[in-house]
Amino acid sequence: MTYASAAVAYREREVLTAAPGRLVVIVFDQLLVNLRRARFAMDANNIELRAESVGKAREAAMELLVTTDVDRGGAIGQNLRSIYVYLVRELITLSGRNDVAKVDGFITIVSDLRDAFATVATGASARVPAA
Repeated sequence: MTYASAAVAYREREVLTAAPGRLVVIVFDQLLVNLRRARFAMDANNIELRAESVGKAREAAMELLVTTDVDRGGAIGQNLRSIYVYLVRELITLSGRNDVAKVDGFITIVSDLRDAFATVATGASARVPAA
């Protein structure tokens, strides 16, 4: 087994066995990785990598959007949905231009949300009794 295939297998196992809160953090991690790749591509004037990375970031933001349960989340869920709609909309327009400041702003927003979800997910898993 090659390193790459072992890494893919590990990631698949991680996703398949993760608690719901951890899955949200994984999606945020993918969103951040791709925003940072897009930022790097903008600095390097690599149009292809920028478009690919922004597209993958948009897919991650869309995953967060469609999995947000507004009924159970109440006002927090509605606010999160509004943020995700904003991100998706802005990422659609971003794929065609180098707007480093906008990407930096997205990285800040997404990092803060990711950290908050990670804190909640860690706290929730600490309260779950062992089987």
